[in-house]
Amino acid sequence: MSKCFLRIFIGSLLLVGLMSLPAQAFPTVSLNLMDTDIYVGENFDMQVLVDGDNINLELLSFGFDVNTTGSVFTYDGYKVETGFDDDSFWVPPAVAGSAFPGIADDNVLLATLSFTALDVGTGSVEALGLTDNLFYGLAYEMDPVTTGWYDIDASRDIKIKSAPVAPVPEPATIILIGTGLAGLAGFKRKRKNQG
Repeated sequence: MSKCFLRIFIGSLLLVGLMSLPAQAFPTVSLNLMDTDIYVGENFDMQVLVDGDNINLELLSFGFDVNTTGSVFTYDGYKVETGFDDDSFWVPPAVAGSAFPGIADDNVLLATLSFTALDVGTGSVEALGLTDNLFYGLAYEMDPVTTGWYDIDASRDIKIKSAPVAPVPEPATIILIGTGLAGLAGFKRKRKNQG
């Protein structure tokens, strides 16, 4: 009986110990289209956001590559957002930035990506930054519980629509225009006969 009680007691202690550990939150990277109605020939932008909800650490740097699939749009470039220094020249063609001191907010805007719609269809955009402890991924300040390094892996499909067709004038509009032109011609002829 005492061995059974001892096993239950040790198991309960382990369970309580595991439950008392702080939960580790992970940052989430998302791609946000600025306009969801995209037509052939238009330029459009996409925001790269990181939600570090409950991390309570400062974001020091980030780095990722932009990969596209399909031929319905082209990747034109990026803009590293306010609060970060553009460090992309260290790791071309990556998008990279750093901030000292770091940024500790939720929903931090990392960069804005620019594209041009070429054809009707659906394509995909991926922001990929697998942690290399140097330039790629998200680097947060170090603390005793976490390593401070996280991967960036976000993707989004983009649908390009055909350009809206200009409306064709109704028959009543054509009649109105024709009547107006006939009136102008009659007015001009009347002035000629008087002069």
